[in-house]
Amino acid sequence: MGHGAWGMDGDRVTLEGCAEADAAETLVRHQMADDYLRHGLTWDSERFHQRFPERCWRWAVCDRGRVGLLAWEHSADVAVLRELHVVPDERGKGIGTHLLALWEDMARLSGAQCLRLRVLSGSRAVSWYQRQGYQQVRGCPTPHGQVLGLEKAVVHDRAAHSGAAKG
Repeated sequence: MGHGAWGMDGDRVTLEGCAEADAAETLVRHQMADDYLRHGLTWDSERFHQRFPERCWRWAVCDRGRVGLLAWEHSADVAVLRELHVVPDERGKGIGTHLLALWEDMARLSGAQCLRLRVLSGSRAVSWYQRQGYQQVRGCPTPHGQVLGLEKAVVHDRAAHSGAAKG
């Protein structure tokens, strides 16, 4: 079940289902370790596994294997990005930007009007998401920082639905 494609240096990145909670947890926990430490948070493996089935999980895969991971939830008109990770050796190649755009497109096509995500303050991801058009709408304290809530309105292409062009 591959969705989407992206080319850089001849690579093709597709999305494939992820049913391996242990493998997903290993990647997410490793990617979040520094931020959790900086914020005084501890990893809760039991909670991760309890919530795993509630989310849509996809591996980002190319010829070299798994290069990233996405997880999201969608309810009513809101899509919530829960995880977006690019493996360390694959960073800086545009994969994260591609994965975010791909998720945004899927959310838009499924009727979302608002995109949401959370990120820990001080993370390099904060400015990256802001460059992608996300704005901070809330903050919840952690022992040494905040969990920031970011949002972005979904832009639906009205021209594609307007019928004939004006002449």
